Amino acid sequence: MKVSVNPKTIRMEEFERLIALFPSVTFEPELTSCQDAEVLLCNPSFLTKDHLDQLPSLKWVHLLMSGYNTVDLEDLKKRKIALTNSKDVFHIQIAEDVVAKISYFNRDLGVFHDQQKARIWKIIPDEYELYQSTVGIVGAGSIGSEIAKRLKAFDTTILGYRKTHQIPPYFDQIYTTMEGLDELITRSDYLIIAIPLSKETIHLINRKRLSLMKKTALIINVARGEIVDQEALVEALEHRAIRGAGLDVVYPEPLPKEHPLWGLSNVLLTSHNASSSQFMYRRIVDLFIENLSRFQENKPLLHEVIPYENVLK
Repeated sequence: MKVSVNPKTIRMEEFERLIALFPSVTFEPELTSCQDAEVLLCNPSFLTKDHLDQLPSLKWVHLLMSGYNTVDLEDLKKRKIALTNSKDVFHIQIAEDVVAKISYFNRDLGVFHDQQKARIWKIIPDEYELYQSTVGIVGAGSIGSEIAKRLKAFDTTILGYRKTHQIPPYFDQIYTTMEGLDELITRSDYLIIAIPLSKETIHLINRKRLSLMKKTALIINVARGEIVDQEALVEALEHRAIRGAGLDVVYPEPLPKEHPLWGLSNVLLTSHNASSSQFMYRRIVDLFIENLSRFQENKPLLHEVIPYENVLK
């Protein structure tokens, strides 16, 4: 069996770990030598028609990311290629990132850092607490659940929005309708976006829903920029209709230098970096190792987007 994987995308030590664990598998780093590869480990952006045309023997693709909104699923189905993603790999570090962004605003860390650089000793009274606040998490999957787990430690009320009524651990209440989403936003002191991007979720947080937020509320987006109407968000921030925004994602990315979000004092921008962790690549490869073992044994794969058994029919 031959597997196509670029060591630069997973780090050389992880590439060497794969080679050691699967001595009967050939791991090929060069696409030009992979025409007979059955398995591909890559980023979603790699799945172009031109690249797939060069891999006629391909049976299964595993994505290095959880998001797959840019992937042409119908094309993969026509080619009879299974697809899995790296779901549940990024949830721990993203949850910690959300806590950091909230703390940045609540404890005025940006202001204090500026004061430190200017050697100014000045007290800021009346900072915000997470204690006994209400947190609304749009998306109650693995990332949303890890966020809820951490924020529950602050004695908060955790509201969630998801498709099903099942209440995951650490959530106090789940909403499943658009009306319920509106109520969640109205009640929340912290609105956290952790839902996948799809046709249904583009601008899910629109101008109307932003207007429902408390003036003292923060919005934290660690999902995808397109889920929030960015123009409406800028207006809300400029007019101080909400307290602030912690944005790991925007659109387009990278954000143009002239975009107004850069200059707003009530915005914290991080360059799609919430998933960063010293453990990230090891977790991705751990998942791929499990799935590659399953693939060799013709067992169902973990986190299937296009199930392998479907493409065999």
